[in-house]
Amino acid sequence: MKRIANYLIVLALAVFAFTSCEDVPSPFGQIVAPKSEEGEVIEPSGKGTLAEPYNVAGVIEYLSGLGADVPSPTDVYIKGVITSITEAFGTQYGNATFEISDTENASNKFLCYRVKYLGNTSYSDPSALNIKEGNTVIICGKVVNYKGNTPETSANAAYVYSINGQGGSGGGGDTPSGDLGTKDAPITVAQALAAINKLADGGETGDAYVKGIISKVQSFNATYKSITYYISDDGKETSELQVYSGKGLNGADFAAKEDLAAGDIVVVKGKLKKYVKGDVVTPEINQSSEIISLTKGSGGGTSGDAKGTGTANDPFNIAAAIAKCKEIGTTASTEKYYVKGIVVKGGKVSGGYGNVTFDMGDSQNATDIFKAFQVAGSDGEKLADGYEVKAGSEVIIYGPIYNYNGNTPETAGKSAAQIVTIDGKKTNESGGGGGESGAASGDGSQSNPYNVAAITEICKKLGDKEVSTTDYYIKGKICSVKYSFSAQYGTATFNISDDGKTGGTEFTAYSVYYYGMNPWVDGNTQVAVNDDVILYGKITNYGGTLETASKQACIYSLNGKTSDSGSGGGGGGTSGGGGSAATSLTNGDFETWANGLPTGWKSTSTASSATLAQSTDAHGGKYSCNVNGDESQNKRLASQEITLAAGTYVFSAWIKATTSDVAQARPGYVPIGADGKAGSYAYGDYANLTTSWQQFSYEFTLDSEKTVCLVIMNPKKSNYSSGKDILVDDATLTKK
Repeated sequence: MKRIANYLIVLALAVFAFTSCEDVPSPFGQIVAPKSEEGEVIEPSGKGTLAEPYNVAGVIEYLSGLGADVPSPTDVYIKGVITSITEAFGTQYGNATFEISDTENASNKFLCYRVKYLGNTSYSDPSALNIKEGNTVIICGKVVNYKGNTPETSANAAYVYSINGQGGSGGGGDTPSGDLGTKDAPITVAQALAAINKLADGGETGDAYVKGIISKVQSFNATYKSITYYISDDGKETSELQVYSGKGLNGADFAAKEDLAAGDIVVVKGKLKKYVKGDVVTPEINQSSEIISLTKGSGGGTSGDAKGTGTANDPFNIAAAIAKCKEIGTTASTEKYYVKGIVVKGGKVSGGYGNVTFDMGDSQNATDIFKAFQVAGSDGEKLADGYEVKAGSEVIIYGPIYNYNGNTPETAGKSAAQIVTIDGKKTNESGGGGGESGAASGDGSQSNPYNVAAITEICKKLGDKEVSTTDYYIKGKICSVKYSFSAQYGTATFNISDDGKTGGTEFTAYSVYYYGMNPWVDGNTQVAVNDDVILYGKITNYGGTLETASKQACIYSLNGKTSDSGSGGGGGGTSGGGGSAATSLTNGDFETWANGLPTGWKSTSTASSATLAQSTDAHGGKYSCNVNGDESQNKRLASQEITLAAGTYVFSAWIKATTSDVAQARPGYVPIGADGKAGSYAYGDYANLTTSWQQFSYEFTLDSEKTVCLVIMNPKKSNYSSGKDILVDDATLTKK
């Protein structure tokens, strides 16, 4: 009773106060203890989980403990009955705003503000299930006590999990609990990745139980005493699932990064999430997960069974070599042995000593390591400076071995051992050493593209962040894929080399488009390691990283094809097509700057009123645009003047606040007269910002050809905005 009494005292102090705003109406409700039709106080209940969601009284009590305008640190679940609807789900914005209570007649309310649809998606089908008064709903997302008197969901940070028990795919509402595993029957990493793949961007499931082998441990967070690590079904760094900021056994704190290690087998309980930042999709188990069971050192990173006799016909594997070293002890053996393994950490010859040192394991992600220490070439010859042994290569070495200092299995040094073969070839044969790029070739033309060796030399001659004025054709073999193509961004990022191997001379295809500078769409061919590719576009030396200029290059051919049909073809031009088409919008990704301003984003009229600055906090690429705020007046980011034909357009941009203060933005446009002066501004709705990137769109129609400036307003200080800086990135203009 004491808890309830204190709760009622806190609630009695809440004030019902609001300031009207002609652009963004926002219903407010005084926080009072909810009562049923009979008048009894409804006690707070629930834990905010899917299994035990808060009731409305419970979430209000939870928010009273956080304080005014303090968002919840994690997503919570709330269950209630819809008592009034400000805006049902519609296809224009894809979200809805409504109030819920514990009963249809309860006096207290919780505002579900701009919540997304089932499955954490935007509502797009007018015939799909919609909300009605009297529906029982479960809401999932972050919550806040806005201004200290309006308990609500954070704008665009929550979604409807279920409506009268019906859920949407990806949101968890219709996902049988068995599909997410149990403590005694967890799902595999592959099953977890498949479930995440079905989610909408940013979507997450209820609690899942996933079993896997730790493939790598990334970082320890000393503040939260958590570890971010990766698991896979085989312990290898492929088909991985990130466990983000996870807790230890049964939710215990970690003390250090070393509390976990590659090869440990774990069962993890937590929510599966499709985390998206920029054009990167990261499948993960969301923060605050916990380990249900932990078996140390039994998984993939270890060497496994010892095999081999150490002869030329039957070399030791790494497990056997390590065992033999421990048997030999700390003095180098008089007998020489053959050892075969995969290079885990490569090495390069330097200093004129003619030998090289590298680490070997029974797999590339092995944690049991044998060191090839100061080994010479295949015939005992000295290796030239710059000769490199690269990670991933299969190597056989021959020579005396021992357990150095009793803790490091390795070859005897000073060229006492030698490399027999690397990937089946001697070091003095063509192609030895893990794959050198070879001589530069090509002239950059369509008929004779530059190879990687050639384009890197040309790229090195550019100044820092200078973009070439010439478009080049560049050929190579994909050696690693950083970001696969996605339908959301239409681009991909990967590395190419002349021989398809990593660790040597590589060139980065950075944010390249598909054939003909067209964005990639679902159903198009995806890129993969070992694909032969020809790129076309501009290049840049970005801080020493040799790459294509962001979104200024494309795939000309992939495995000999210049289109998905195998004919036709790229070559760097744009191509038309059905459906929506991108129009001219210079530097929409804000990657190009000159004299402190983003190219293409300064009008000659008064439309440009904000002070702009380059920011490295980017949604995509390397830069975004900081639009300075002003507490006393609205400020605008404006594009250069653009002449548009009659038609309907969608102007979109990714926007975020720079601080946790309330912030808004308002996209729109202004026509520019023949005299060069700005006319009347037309805006869409105010967009409520958070410190996370969100995409906002504004649709407008021109009845005739007009010259316009696209604008994004950073409003002055009000109840809804702080007049502080905002960031804008990846703006697009599309004609419907």
